Amino acid sequence: MQASEIITDVRRELLETSGAFWSDAELLRHLNRGEMDFVNRTRILEDKAFLTTTPGRSDYPLPSNWLSARLVLLNTKENETDTNSWQRLWPTSLEKKAQETPNFLRTDEDYRGTPQKYDIWGNDIYLTPAPRSSVSGDLYLFYNSKPIPITSTSQSINIDESLSEALNAYILWKAWSKSKERALAEEQKQIYFEYVQQGRRWKKRRAGDARNLFDISSPYGFNMSVSDIPGFFE
Repeated sequence: MQASEIITDVRRELLETSGAFWSDAELLRHLNRGEMDFVNRTRILEDKAFLTTTPGRSDYPLPSNWLSARLVLLNTKENETDTNSWQRLWPTSLEKKAQETPNFLRTDEDYRGTPQKYDIWGNDIYLTPAPRSSVSGDLYLFYNSKPIPITSTSQSINIDESLSEALNAYILWKAWSKSKERALAEEQKQIYFEYVQQGRRWKKRRAGDARNLFDISSPYGFNMSVSDIPGFFE
């Protein structure tokens, strides 16, 4: 759905088509703010990225549209000719890292290894310990992303079209507030937050065939045969 369709619908509700009181630029600005607010509350946009590590370096810039982490994987193969071997990195915090590894700023050879954990600080992801080796694209990030700013009414919105009424409600909420129509503004505000709840349910239901989650930490997949587990028969 294009931004122009939403703005046209909003203008019909406002009983204005001339743009004398609400310009396209103003309504587009509210649309962008609404989409950012909606995505921040629902986390429905998803993206992925590869990063290549550097031996001895622990910090790496996150993608510009990064919002929050879903899964971080490290390729533990030692060189480009080896078979890919992905291992999950577990989240930690700066405080916890300082408790467990007070000397975490050391990145010389003796303090390097295979990263086991990551934490987010500012716009960077930090690996602990600092990697001792590197291969191309050895860090795979699955993450919730920010919406791409819409600069023209001819562009498409970022969220799913089935949730587009949330943006209508957000823009009307702000527009009615500007014209001091408090009752109408409050009505659209309530409608908007109802769509926020719908957006959260929409995200949970995307994987309609998802099995019940198991709260068990294991380096081995649930479907692996025991013969595939190193050392099981030793």
